[in-house]
Amino acid sequence: MDKFRSLNDSLVSKIRDLLIDDQRKKFDLRTGRKTGDLEVKHIESDSKSVALELDPDVAVPKLAVDLRAGTYKFQVKFDNGGQQQTMNLSTTIREDNGAWTVTDVLDTPNGQVTDKSTLEKGSLILRKRSLAQGSVTVDLDFSGNKAAGGLSINGVQQPIAADLGGPLFADSAGWEEVIACLPLAEGYVTSFRNFDLQKRRPKLMQLKVAGVERVAVPAGTFDAFKVDLTPTDGGPEKSTVWIAIGSRKPVKAFAVLGSMGRATMNAELVQ
Repeated sequence: MDKFRSLNDSLVSKIRDLLIDDQRKKFDLRTGRKTGDLEVKHIESDSKSVALELDPDVAVPKLAVDLRAGTYKFQVKFDNGGQQQTMNLSTTIREDNGAWTVTDVLDTPNGQVTDKSTLEKGSLILRKRSLAQGSVTVDLDFSGNKAAGGLSINGVQQPIAADLGGPLFADSAGWEEVIACLPLAEGYVTSFRNFDLQKRRPKLMQLKVAGVERVAVPAGTFDAFKVDLTPTDGGPEKSTVWIAIGSRKPVKAFAVLGSMGRATMNAELVQ
């Protein structure tokens, strides 16, 4: 989701900067961007959210199991206001120097996107992240409850630095597999921090197991926990992931990418 948001938002912002006021209003309507009073409310909501996210009492959730090495393949359908694209996503988990390395490779019409995360064994706290597509790269380290690194576009460096208020969890590559390691059960709830790459600040996520559903995907039919994730700032973005009860595999994920207007993402396990 972060990859879709960051790549699309960057393009939308660059186009918008080239327009005059009247053109921007029309462009905002076409892309689902909100202006005026709604922007003020969003800023107020962001401020409240940041205060919550920096609360040291928000801890990393306890796990029921640790990650397992393996490879997952998904078919991803991306819909942006009726414009549809189908892509292939591969997630590979391996043990590397006493930590987990998770790599997502997404094949898009604009080239391959690679997202890699380094996770602590036993806690699955996010320690490093690297993201690359073509001439765009992001490299971040997360230690001491701080984010440090940079964004490079066509060789032009932009530093990134932020206070997190606590460790990050279920963010970046392999977030679905990390969710599958929690003690999921009907009614289970928890919260944790992610890092908003576009706004360059932490955000607090709320997780709830909404129930059990039977879902059919190319890899088969599974009884699965339906897990909803929403930002506590009340933003439009939300996602749902279905975790197979027996195997603890993520078999399906659906996301409303609010920052991209009408865009949605649906991923289904192929093998």
